Amino acid sequence: MTFGQWFSFQGRIRRKTWWLAYVLPLIALSIVASVIDISLGFVTFTEDAMPEDGFSVSAQGIGPFSLLALITSIWGGLAGQVKRWHDRDKSGWWVLINFIPLVGPIWALVETAFLSGTPGPNRFGPDPKGGAGAAQWQAAPPPGAWQPQQPQQWQPQPQWQQPPPQWQPPPQAPQGPPPGYGQPPPGYGQQPPPGYGQPPPGYGQQPPPGYGQPPPGYGQPPPPPGYGQQPPPPPGYGQPPRGSVPPVRRE
Repeated sequence: MTFGQWFSFQGRIRRKTWWLAYVLPLIALSIVASVIDISLGFVTFTEDAMPEDGFSVSAQGIGPFSLLALITSIWGGLAGQVKRWHDRDKSGWWVLINFIPLVGPIWALVETAFLSGTPGPNRFGPDPKGGAGAAQWQAAPPPGAWQPQQPQQWQPQPQWQQPPPQWQPPPQAPQGPPPGYGQPPPGYGQQPPPGYGQPPPGYGQQPPPGYGQPPPGYGQPPPPPGYGQQPPPPPGYGQPPRGSVPPVRRE
C-alpha cells in the first residue's frame, strides 16, 4: 500500500490490513507523539493537592507532535473505516454511525473489525483477498461522485474562404454567316444552254390516229380456252367395236 492509497477513501481493504496498517500504527503514533511532547516540555503535568484518593496528575496543553498525530489519526481512521465499509459492500457514509451513542461505535467495530468482506469484486473494487474476477475488475465511480473532466484542447476555427465560383457556360464566339452567304449560285449570269425555254419536238402537233382510244376488246371478258375450235373426237371414234363380226357381203 502506497502513501497515497493509505490516505485515500477509494477501494477496499481486508480486516488484516485494517488492523496492521491503520489501528496499530495510529495507536503507536499517538503514544510516540505524546512521549516526544512530554520530553520536549510541550506538555506539563500538575499534581492535585486535594484529590479524593490522595494523589493525581493532570496534563496541561497539547504538543505539536500530539496535534499532528491527532490529525493523522482522524484522517487515517476515517479512510481505513470507509474502505472497510466498502469491503462490506456498503457506502462510506456508514461511518457516521459512530455518532450514535453507545450503539454506533459497537456496531461499527463489529462490522469493520470482525466481519469479513463480500467475496469477489463488488461496486467499490476487486476483492482484496484476490480470487476469480479480481484481475478483470475495473473500478467504477460511485453514483453521484464528481469526476474531473479532461480539458478540451482548443482548435483553431477554419478561416472563411470564398466559395468556389459557380459553373458558367463557356463564352461562345459570334457566329458569322455560312459559307457562300450573299453570293450568287453557280452559273448565275451565264447564257442558258441551247434549246433552253423551247418546246420539245412534236409539241402542239395532232396526235396519231387512235390516240386516247381503248384497244380492241377492252372491257370485254376474255373467251374461254378452246373457244371457236372443233372439240377432239372421243377415243375409238370411227373404229368398229371390239368382238363384232364383220358384215358378210352378199351378192
